[in-house]
Amino acid sequence: MNGSSLIARGRNAEGSTLLLVIFAVLLAVAVLLGTVAASSLYLERKRLFLLADGAALAASQNFSLQNVAVDSAQRRLTFRLTTTDVLQGSRAYLSAANARGVRIVGATTPDGVTAEVRVASTWHPPVIGFFMPGGVRLEATARARGTFF
Repeated sequence: MNGSSLIARGRNAEGSTLLLVIFAVLLAVAVLLGTVAASSLYLERKRLFLLADGAALAASQNFSLQNVAVDSAQRRLTFRLTTTDVLQGSRAYLSAANARGVRIVGATTPDGVTAEVRVASTWHPPVIGFFMPGGVRLEATARARGTFF
């Protein structure tokens, strides 16, 4: 082999290295964007669960005084939650928490003592949001049992 054939081989390999570098950079950017989107989704989901928990807790303590009674047999006070109490309590909490984009899907009391609140929001991925213009709907449900202290 002479020196000119080695130089010719080196010239032919230069283009393939450039393609590998471009592919590696594109792959790294795709992984980075995927990681950012997954982290954003995880944080939005956690925020929604925290808001649902807070709304359920606030709603479980939002009973009206007309629904408080004295249980003389057990010598304690009892109360009954209504669906209206749960809805008002959860609305007040979400308003005070400044929960933008979060809406109440359901607010009920299955047994008159427990508040069950279901909230929903729409998540839009950062940077690559044009792939999902409608976003992804997220829901969270939380329950809290009301008590006297």
